[in-house]
Amino acid sequence: MSETDEIKEWQTQSAKHKVAFVLMMDGVSFRYDEENGITFTAPDFYVEKLKDRLVYAHGCSVRPIIKEIK
Repeated sequence: MSETDEIKEWQTQSAKHKVAFVLMMDGVSFRYDEENGITFTAPDFYVEKLKDRLVYAHGCSVRPIIKEIK
């Protein structure tokens, strides 16, 4: 397994309704709470593509901030 295929945990407070929509469309499970926002697991390459899709296909004006939980 290469480093880019490693599944990591991610968190975001940016454009939560749009992020949740795309995650549901992709079948990615996630959880939400007011303090932490949306938390989900995925490889690095998926998160980078997700950010691009949110801007180009789902109307986000800027790339959302999605941070890895260490």
